[in-house]
Amino acid sequence: MKIYVDGSYNESLNLAGYAFAVVENEEIKFAQKEAMILRNGNSVTAELIGVIKALEYCQSQGIQEVTIIHDYNEIPMFAFSYRKTKNPSINSYVRKLREMRETIKVSFLKVKAHTDDRFNNYVDELSRKSIEEFLERLLKNKNNSKHSSENR
Repeated sequence: MKIYVDGSYNESLNLAGYAFAVVENEEIKFAQKEAMILRNGNSVTAELIGVIKALEYCQSQGIQEVTIIHDYNEIPMFAFSYRKTKNPSINSYVRKLREMRETIKVSFLKVKAHTDDRFNNYVDELSRKSIEEFLERLLKNKNNSKHSSENR
């Protein structure tokens, strides 16, 4: 089982987005994206969230062995405790990732970002799109709230 993962972060808006795609036989079988408000985050945190969400998907599907394909080279360093960070936000996600590795056999494969890898480009685009869609929903909800209060 191969899962491509990516994350994006908009620092000025404190928005993180992630995406992952399950790929079998060079075909996308499942994809998921989501964005959230994340204060003091960064693109590393967003990508770690993506990896965790992909592993949660594996757990829910009974998948016990997976290759996570990513474009940020520190992901396996965190997962296998080769690298430490003083950032408390990142540390909480790193702990979760390490815990999940105890129940799922995970290997990691680094690909170069923004190249001809269509699946990596796909999750990159999805993670960015998740942030755009999140902003659109926020603005729509804000406008709806504004209009409903004006009509009272």
